[in-house]
Amino acid sequence: MESKRKTAIGSGLVLLSVGLGIVGAALIVPAVFAWTARLVEKGADGLAAKVEGASKTVGTVAGTLHRSFSEAKKAGVAEMRRGRSNERNVAG
Repeated sequence: MESKRKTAIGSGLVLLSVGLGIVGAALIVPAVFAWTARLVEKGADGLAAKVEGASKTVGTVAGTLHRSFSEAKKAGVAEMRRGRSNERNVAG
């Protein structure tokens, strides 16, 4: 009789611990999910800021190169015109 009682108490404690484990998991899983979602959101915001900064840098570099090439083109055209006018003056 004593051993049946101890077995029943032991089984009851095992079932209680399993139940508490399930309740604990049910409480922890949503919290972990929310924490992970916030972490991913912050990472996405940080990544978006880095991409935006890189985009601005690329735009600045592209604008600078475009100006440089435009100025070089103007200088080259002016040089070619001067060369042609010098050839006409020498020939004429």
